[in-house]
Amino acid sequence: MRRPFLPTLLLACSLAVPALAAEPAKKPAKAPAKTICVNVKDGSKAVQGTNLVIEPGEKVKDAVAVDGDVIVKKGAVVDNDVAAIRGRVILEPGAKVKGDVVSIGGEVRVPAGAHVDGDVTALGGKLVVDKKEDVSGEQNSLSLVFNGDDLVKEFVGKALDEDAGKCHILDDEDDDDDKDV
Repeated sequence: MRRPFLPTLLLACSLAVPALAAEPAKKPAKAPAKTICVNVKDGSKAVQGTNLVIEPGEKVKDAVAVDGDVIVKKGAVVDNDVAAIRGRVILEPGAKVKGDVVSIGGEVRVPAGAHVDGDVTALGGKLVVDKKEDVSGEQNSLSLVFNGDDLVKEFVGKALDEDAGKCHILDDEDDDDDKDV
């Protein structure tokens, strides 16, 4: 029985939750400094404001990037799920994901020779799967374009811009030691 994708998606979206309740902020005069956070306590990796690259031979539990891409190189294995919020998920031929792959506000690329045991989903971006048999689960893509703007990308972008510069480090074991940095 496959592990549900919901916990990974909730981890990724938790970075944006405080922004959903706030009033829209004015755009800053200059771009905020990039914030990078990594949590590898349980074998998972999560970053914000940069790309996450899973190198050949590396094995991780979950891979999550906010405002960056997740790139799974040839020979790398992700035991559970891969998620990119306002970024792309790019698998190289020979990469393996044993769970689901999702991108919100970006595209998902699964070239021939890469393999996903679960579902692949692109919300607000393209889904590119070279060979359908390389994805064991469902393939889903949704993009809502109005006047040339993708509404999914706009929604995610506004939610994350409100919380820019703050990174939430989460520990699934105990909510008492979660903190903002």
